[in-house]
Amino acid sequence: MSLVQNVDGRMQLVYADGITDVSAQYPIAVDGDSVYSKDIDPDYSTKVGWTGSIFAPFEDLHTEIYNDTTTNPKVLLFYFFRATYMNAIGIGCSSGKTFSNVKIEFLGSDESVRYTYDDSANSTAYGTKLYSFPPTACVAVKFSFLTSNTVGITSITIQKEMSITSRMRALKPTQVVTDIGATNGGSLKVAISDDYDFVGYNTPMGELRTIEPVRLVGAGFEGDVIDTKFWAAAYSGSAASVAQSGSQVLMISGSSSGATASIYSVRRSRYVSGSSVRYRTVQRLGDIGTANNRRRWGVGYGASMPTITDGAWFQLDGTEFSVNTCKGGSATKVTTFNGYLGQYVPTLYATTYEIYWTNSTVWYMVGGVLLHKMSAITTTWANTMAMHIFADSLNSSVLGASVTNSIRTASIYRLGKYSTQPIYYHISGDAATHVLKLSSGVLHKIIFNNTSGTNITIVDNVTGATPVIGIITTSLSAPGTWDFDLAFNTGLILITTGNSLDATVVYE
Repeated sequence: MSLVQNVDGRMQLVYADGITDVSAQYPIAVDGDSVYSKDIDPDYSTKVGWTGSIFAPFEDLHTEIYNDTTTNPKVLLFYFFRATYMNAIGIGCSSGKTFSNVKIEFLGSDESVRYTYDDSANSTAYGTKLYSFPPTACVAVKFSFLTSNTVGITSITIQKEMSITSRMRALKPTQVVTDIGATNGGSLKVAISDDYDFVGYNTPMGELRTIEPVRLVGAGFEGDVIDTKFWAAAYSGSAASVAQSGSQVLMISGSSSGATASIYSVRRSRYVSGSSVRYRTVQRLGDIGTANNRRRWGVGYGASMPTITDGAWFQLDGTEFSVNTCKGGSATKVTTFNGYLGQYVPTLYATTYEIYWTNSTVWYMVGGVLLHKMSAITTTWANTMAMHIFADSLNSSVLGASVTNSIRTASIYRLGKYSTQPIYYHISGDAATHVLKLSSGVLHKIIFNNTSGTNITIVDNVTGATPVIGIITTSLSAPGTWDFDLAFNTGLILITTGNSLDATVVYE
């Protein structure tokens, strides 16, 4: 393309051939919204029986091309220089002639017909008509007028399909740029999510799904005495201790080799399928790592607490900080984290640590930011999902001085309702031991359907007769209901004595 002076003295852009002026029909090399004369390849286009230029329908609205023979059909074939994506074609005639019985065929590169718009049975004589069709890609368009009447055309407008892909990008808190996607329905994807990448969803009826966290395990550290109904503490070794004061528990390792200090919740959190669980603690380390000392804090379970066989926790072993999962006594340690904090190093300041878990995933958070996400793809990450809160400190050799860990709060929450759909169990007959559940749950009520005298011992276990929740003597003058709504941690057993008891137990 070059700039030349025309006969009027004006400067004019001319294509490389030096002949074709840049004009409305030969615009600068940018695509337009319809087919122009420049798009038509005359070497392959045909107009047998027609009078007028092959370019006439695309030049202006008054230059005519017509066919006054009796040939049926009358065919016009327009080839393009490149494949064109189109969705509508308009035909018009301003000379007084008309057209009718139109069939439009869209050809591919191998000249096969990719799509046909057939209006050939319509004998109405038109001076203008628009034909719309699904977006179609082709290299040629073949017009067939299935009539022996004269056909005249002064304009053909082939509307191009203009496809625009919108792309939006956003800057994440980590300073990484990421694409904003679309939903399966094609709408802009706008999600309710947080810095943990937890996303909110709606129900099929359009209601937003919400939950209210329910505390399952954990109690405050008020006063100077550890409440043994909620916490079990133990320590051994010279100068080791676990003490409560100032609204916190202070764990001191002592300096002797093999010294230990530990604390764990008496109760376990009940895991309910379909709900996630959160452990949260606020604590302060007295140092950022001491050789020959290992400190752990998180959630765990063991048949002989405080020995942990299953769980998930944070760990500071010497100066090495890690997150861990444990299954059947075998721990898996991770020191390279995949979250947003990078290679985190503990500080000497009070810090919030959180662990979220389901049966397939564990998330570790520090200060409200994702540190690491662990996915259990092939097997579960622990043999149980029902956990105690725990923290401990172990010396593997002599320390120069004790290390400390002060815990201000520790709790486990279910991110879902406290109660689930209860079930019932009917007791009828003589003395027997009834094992109602082999895991934790909630005892709602016992309905006595007769007045037979007997004793019922309610046990929080899966075997044996202890620990006892309560004993009921059914010396009633009329049937009645005992409401409990209390949680059991291990299992539920009812042991009856006497004969002819009839009762219904409602529990979950």
